[in-house]
Amino acid sequence: MPANKINRQLNVINENSSFGYVEAYKALRANIQYLLPDTGRGHVLMVTSSIPGEGKSNVSVNLAYTLAQDGKNVVLVDCDLRKGTLHRYLNIPALTNGLSSMLEEPDIEKIKVLLLQKYGFCFIPCGALPSNPSEIIGSEAMRNVLSHLSYNYDYVICDTAPVNAVADTSILSRFVDGVVLVVSQNDVNRNTVLLAKETLENANANVLGVVLNKYDVKQTGTDNSNYYSYYNYNYYGGYGGYGEDQNKQ
Repeated sequence: MPANKINRQLNVINENSSFGYVEAYKALRANIQYLLPDTGRGHVLMVTSSIPGEGKSNVSVNLAYTLAQDGKNVVLVDCDLRKGTLHRYLNIPALTNGLSSMLEEPDIEKIKVLLLQKYGFCFIPCGALPSNPSEIIGSEAMRNVLSHLSYNYDYVICDTAPVNAVADTSILSRFVDGVVLVVSQNDVNRNTVLLAKETLENANANVLGVVLNKYDVKQTGTDNSNYYSYYNYNYYGGYGGYGEDQNKQ
């Protein structure tokens, strides 16, 4: 798919979703709840991938939705201050007031979020894209915003840029309780995934595990097509040379 034709449609869990698709996210929810200890505040999670196009935003949204369905108070934050597009996926008009403006807000108690009634969770868009995203992501203000949100929500889900594309994600990992790495079955090779894992570990990130996305039962020869579902999540966009060609390694 050409880079200028980006599919911004999510495959959000609904009444028509297959049993396997729903159960996969319930299993992810259960595993996260098991892995993260009770700290007396909400948990801050980061969802990322090695390269663009692996479906991390789809995982972020469905994880937020599944946690909200379990009665948790959830806020989804678009932490991609270079190419944030979650507002487009969620059919929300572009807003200049978002995470970037919150990081410049002197009164943290005035942080504003959008309640998405359709999905049952709250959302903070990326806002106006700054000229210095790495510095802003790694700032004390960013730490304070996430800390503030963790005392007001059970789960703070941070959707980030791909870890191999820019430094922002590994920098942000210092401020979160755990990282979920999304790996697309056929769009990324082993060395690329290992590089992402190593980068996160070098930043002392708590990598909770890997979500295998775009799992195609037919290619594995497993006769469980009624249990598993395969979703073709299309091209996301380029980050400084990371795009379709990189995906086809």
